[in-house]
Amino acid sequence: MSLKLILITVCVMICSAIIWVFATQTWYSSNTTNQPIAFQTPISNHDLDRLVEESVGIKTWPNISTIAQWQGLKLNVAGGTSLVVQPKTSFWNLIRLLVRYQNEQQVIVIRSHWDLDALDAKMCEKFKWEKGSLKIFLQNEKNYLHWNELTFCQDQLHPLNWQVLFVPNSYLFKRKTTINKFMEKMSVSAHDFWTKERMLAATQIGLTPADIVNLASIVTKESNHIPEYGKIAATYKNRLKKGMLLQADPTVVFARGKAGRVLNRDTKIESPYNTYLNTGLPIGPLCIPSIAAIDSCLYGATYPYIYFCAKSDLSPKHDFAITLDEHNKNAQRFHRALNQYLKGNR
Repeated sequence: MSLKLILITVCVMICSAIIWVFATQTWYSSNTTNQPIAFQTPISNHDLDRLVEESVGIKTWPNISTIAQWQGLKLNVAGGTSLVVQPKTSFWNLIRLLVRYQNEQQVIVIRSHWDLDALDAKMCEKFKWEKGSLKIFLQNEKNYLHWNELTFCQDQLHPLNWQVLFVPNSYLFKRKTTINKFMEKMSVSAHDFWTKERMLAATQIGLTPADIVNLASIVTKESNHIPEYGKIAATYKNRLKKGMLLQADPTVVFARGKAGRVLNRDTKIESPYNTYLNTGLPIGPLCIPSIAAIDSCLYGATYPYIYFCAKSDLSPKHDFAITLDEHNKNAQRFHRALNQYLKGNR
């Protein structure tokens, strides 16, 4: 093929592409009056592109969602966007509006393991609230009247189980968000999290969502080895069914008020959180539980275990047992290994 023919072919292809772009793409909005656009994130590229096309008629290539993300728009964090598009708005100005709106917000991350002090410290720092203000808000029982009207909570929310209202995730908030607005969004997120499927799963094992959060907080504090969450949750559920003491070390640590190895004298601490002395679940969750722990409590496989203890190899894993005799042997191996380790590190 001659060079001239190649150049002609390339020119034809470029011209065809330009004609196709201008013939099939819409670069300006087709609305004749101000048109609101509102959507919740996370949202897929396809859904955002379809929303923009259906709302204001803009259709571009590359897709507007792709270009917007190149400009810094985040579609994978929880938040809401609501803006008004004027007639004949270009796709570029629309992208600028989307990015600017989001830049006026900040990403707030709610993490599992947080207790009330940690939550208060992090949120007051992010929103410039007075230190302790969120803690005071969550300790006020009157604030729970509205939340107890939500379907999933079944009138069970109170200041000792505030953790039920917090789902670990990333969220978008305006920088000047008030505590009331913050908690409104948290409660809506919690309500959305507790789908019909999760509610049904909780009912089938005889627990409420508040109970599940309570149990999941123990699982979260019990281990960092997520693959074992199902076994740990199953063991505690088996104990609940039998009416046995949970004897969960994390509840003793919580009652004691400081981290560290649980000693025999610690198990005698008088506290409604101490499951060595009180049957059933503690009076409230120990922390914001992880989603993995919650779903392990809801959907985890059934196991026959009644006991478990840390493995003698001092890894994050556990040895599980059905009988007390088997458990005692596992515990003895662990304590020998731990004492030997501590002796060697003095």
